[in-house]
Amino acid sequence: MNSDTPSTARGRGRPRDTDLRRRILSSATTLAADEGVDIGFDRIAHAARASRTTLYRWWRSPHELLLDALLDAVSFSLETDPSTPIVEQLRMQVEATAAILIDPPTSGTLRALVAAAAAGGVARDEIITRWFAPRRAAAIALIEAGVADGTVVDEDPETLVDVLFAPVYHRVFFTGQPLTEQFVASLIRRIQPPCSV
Repeated sequence: MNSDTPSTARGRGRPRDTDLRRRILSSATTLAADEGVDIGFDRIAHAARASRTTLYRWWRSPHELLLDALLDAVSFSLETDPSTPIVEQLRMQVEATAAILIDPPTSGTLRALVAAAAAGGVARDEIITRWFAPRRAAAIALIEAGVADGTVVDEDPETLVDVLFAPVYHRVFFTGQPLTEQFVASLIRRIQPPCSV
């Protein structure tokens, strides 16, 4: 196996030159935040001071590279302390999502990826599989635990995930309304039993 092939969800090997990989991902994120997802390997390679051959060897498309960059930058967003109360862990996940959506350069990269995914095809499949699905699964697991201990309303977990997270994306992508602590608190209240609010 070629040791210069990157790590992705499909199990290819990690590149040996981690500094170069980090520089490429950082450059791609900056370009995407400024110009959108259609930047191409040539621009990324030039900005990262890397060869196009390296990029073509490590990633199948600029979109895949950008998704790797985003996932590397936000690995923290699914991490919570299991000893923390369930509702507080859910609050932390919503707040982490809000931070990703408003903090450059992650916000620009995610916007570009979502825009590309809107056209369907591989770009859509990859962002659903590698971005949305793991986050929904983590939130659903917490919601199910909350239902079990009585701190979350006993309703369809899939619907409750939408109640918590869809308004965050809607504000960022469509209305431009602020993502405040008060707004996040209002979302959390909607999934709690009346007696616990």
